[in-house]
Amino acid sequence: MKLPAIVAALFIGGASLGAQNDPLRAARDLYASAAYEEALAELSRVGANVAPTQAVALETDAYRAFCMVALGRGGEAETIAESLVRRNPMLAVDQYRDVSPRLTAMFATVRKRMMPQLIREEYRTARARIAEKGSDAESRLTHVREMLAEAQKMGAWDETLDDVETLVDGFLELSRASGRDVAPTMPASSTAGTVPRSTPAASSPPAPVAFRAEDAGIVAPVAIFQDSPRVSPELLEFVKRLHRTGKIDVVIDERGSVDGVIVTQSVNPAYDSQIVAAARTWRYRPAMKDGIPVRFVKTVVVNAQ
Repeated sequence: MKLPAIVAALFIGGASLGAQNDPLRAARDLYASAAYEEALAELSRVGANVAPTQAVALETDAYRAFCMVALGRGGEAETIAESLVRRNPMLAVDQYRDVSPRLTAMFATVRKRMMPQLIREEYRTARARIAEKGSDAESRLTHVREMLAEAQKMGAWDETLDDVETLVDGFLELSRASGRDVAPTMPASSTAGTVPRSTPAASSPPAPVAFRAEDAGIVAPVAIFQDSPRVSPELLEFVKRLHRTGKIDVVIDERGSVDGVIVTQSVNPAYDSQIVAAARTWRYRPAMKDGIPVRFVKTVVVNAQ
């Protein structure tokens, strides 16, 4: 129930002493007392008479949206919420006083709907800053990474964000490595789910014998199908800038199928995963020894083109 205008006036007058330090105090008190029209008027007065900080401006609009919901003006409330989320995608309205579950749910719905598009927009801005060699490029990429984490947390993920995540992580790696001589290294966890030959698991059973090209009497396998990976243009552009050559060992079984892929020299974890996925589809006429098909380990040099 609304308060009479005279009571609302008393709220405003009583808060005037603290208004300089807390310009939204009167509006908050009016909202808490269900004087929603009066709270809207007070919020307008604050907007007209005070040069707000970013935090005050966000809170002002948040309370304006709260009042709109309370007055049954849901469409206007959502428009304000969209503006708030666009200005600060990480905004959590439950930090404000007297926020009901209904309001929290409304803002969560708006954020979930908008977050994927906002991430893509922020990523494009970050890419532009990278191209311009802007000093804020890395901080913008870091912000996109934070937004991606928030999207996962709130269930706002869609498949288009997979490539964005891959590219952001890759550009952050490149940014942090700039100015240093970074040698290609094996990822901490192989994208193929295997371990390098130099660090076999002690508890694993002995692997079947696999021959190499240098072994005597071996006729190397012949490729029947060895297609290149399908890599997005942006990821391909990124790995070209790394100027790295990778290597994989492809284990070809007696039927000519690929039985395993080991990354022995990494280009980039994201690119490695694409190479591994493609290599698992390759097919060969199997290697032969004394006229009998045998397992064979083929080393493939990976050059981003």
